[in-house]
Amino acid sequence: MAMTCSNINYSNTMRFGGRQSQDFIRLNSSGDESSNNYNCHKSHSKRKRTYKPTEYGSNFLAPFFPNPDAPWKTKVYTPDIIGLHNEIEDFARWMQPTKEETMLRGCIVERVKRIVHQLWPTARVEIFGSFKTGLYLPTSDIDIVIFGEWTVPPLRTLERRLIDNNIADPATMKVLDKASVPIIKLTDTLTKIKLDISFNTNNCLKSAEKISELLKQYPCLDKLVLVLKQFLLQRGLNEVFVGGLGSYCLTLMVVAKLQSCPRHRRGRLEDENLGVLLIEFFEFYGVRFNYNNTGIRIHDGGSFFNKNDNAEMKGSMLCIEDPFSPGNDIARASYCMYIVKEAFKIAYMWLKRAVIAPSKPNEQVFPLTDSILGTLVKVDRGIVEYRNWIKNNWVYLANRLPHPESYTHTTQHLPTRPAKGKSRKVCNYDFVVFRVCALVMWHKSR
Repeated sequence: MAMTCSNINYSNTMRFGGRQSQDFIRLNSSGDESSNNYNCHKSHSKRKRTYKPTEYGSNFLAPFFPNPDAPWKTKVYTPDIIGLHNEIEDFARWMQPTKEETMLRGCIVERVKRIVHQLWPTARVEIFGSFKTGLYLPTSDIDIVIFGEWTVPPLRTLERRLIDNNIADPATMKVLDKASVPIIKLTDTLTKIKLDISFNTNNCLKSAEKISELLKQYPCLDKLVLVLKQFLLQRGLNEVFVGGLGSYCLTLMVVAKLQSCPRHRRGRLEDENLGVLLIEFFEFYGVRFNYNNTGIRIHDGGSFFNKNDNAEMKGSMLCIEDPFSPGNDIARASYCMYIVKEAFKIAYMWLKRAVIAPSKPNEQVFPLTDSILGTLVKVDRGIVEYRNWIKNNWVYLANRLPHPESYTHTTQHLPTRPAKGKSRKVCNYDFVVFRVCALVMWHKSR
């Protein structure tokens, strides 16, 4: 489907790489049919959990209109596809974590690491997920994996020690020992940052490395993922624990769409309009994608396949093949995908209407706001207040948290960026400077 800033065509049939390939499966089946076939999927799941709508209202699929909560907005955007592109750029820039936020997260990891080494001196503690790749929102949790020699993950032992050391509030602690990947979910008592701790899950580190590689390959990937993560977060559809769409699967879906784009095949995707790519994503997975028959594969250049050929893959609505284990569906836990699909569909219809010039001079698509993205993506005031709280209290927090000897963090979202494709080693020296500056500011404030 060819799509440019000046000519938006939504009627063409999607083609993989601009041609009909053997791996291609038609994606233009009826969206209602896909949704109806999977509406009862949740009730057959072994997990008896109730989906709770988000705090932003009962009609959580609909656009937010009007929306004053757009803190990324620094200028007036034109009501067209160019304005949407510029607004996505500003949104991603505003979502970038500050140096203080990144360092505080590193201190929290060190805090947990010291507790783990008190219990098991030979254990190895690693970070993965969005904090490792840099694709994390201000409210995103920190994913930690612990490697050691256990026949059964010592979830309860670590739970008791974290509570005894006042690292986690017992009211926020959840031990999911019956999950396919047993984890401990908790909230840090000092910074209120959430953590997920698992044991001996090797693939998670490979997944983080894969995402880092894809971020280098697709310069627009980080901005699109940040917008989509916030889109799902505000609707309560981002937690795999309750059947939502996790960050890893979401990122692979974006990559699959970029791989299928003819412009990518011609090497012209780097300077692409972000508004165009966002609308294409919503259309692809909200309207055209055939969830009944189609699976997603991103390795070897990407392709789509008939998931019904594999008995282990045809049971779930969304099917994404594990890049490191062919035949394994990593999206099978997203049993609320039919709700996610409907949200994507509504977002596509709204954005399509918003970026096309009105047919009449006095016709205004969004008369109460000049933020197209702000009608779909909302940053709650609580997030703004939380970031301001960290900014105003990082001196106090830094003096109460241990600082790590070193940790590696992809700096794609740090304010000061190194050369493209490189990582920066945040070492002990950085935290010494961090502490000295904190003490100086504290003395000045007295």
